Parts: sequence; C-alpha cells; structure tokens
Amino acid sequence: MDKRKDRRIKKRLMAKINDHSSILVDISRNGFKFSTAAIPKNRNVNITLQVNNQTFNLKGYTRWISQKVTTQQLYEIGVTIEEASQEYYQFLDQLLPQQPKTRVES
Repeated sequence: MDKRKDRRIKKRLMAKINDHSSILVDISRNGFKFSTAAIPKNRNVNITLQVNNQTFNLKGYTRWISQKVTTQQLYEIGVTIEEASQEYYQFLDQLLPQQPKTRVES
C-alpha cells in the first residue's frame, strides 16, 4: 500500500539543490526525488528547476537521504515542497495526470 496521497510520475529534469547539480527522478504535487553527489548541509533546501524556457525557484526540506550503490558516490534525496510559485503549480497541472476526486460520504 502506497502511503503517499499524491501520485508520483517518473520525470527526469536537470535541477540544482543549494546550487549543486542534481537530477530530478520523480515528481508529485508535494515533492520530488533527486539523485545527486552532494548532500545538503541542513534540512532546508533551495531548488532551481529549469524546464524549457521556464525557471522555477522553490523552497523545501529533505525528508530522507539514501546512498545509491553505483560506481559514483550518488545519493537519492526525498524533498517536500514548502514554497513554490503559482506558475510552478500550473506547470505541474499540465504535467501530472488528474487524480480522481475522493467522495466524502456524510
């Protein structure tokens, strides 16, 4: 059973976490998974995504970090978004499939 409330999709995009190059591996409305060689020094992170001709500057915090077993020393980092622009969410609405609305019974 998946604990996430938002659907994730696999999407590879170049990004920066605190000005260190990284690759976005998957994305949801509330967060991302990144692959990077640099571990953030603290939990709060600044993320820059460049997609086509748009640049999105986001703020978030790390939820988890795990080391990948590869020839290079890479880490996967889970990040939750805390602050993003309306344009970023418009981009996501185009990217992510629409989720069915959950009915609340009274």
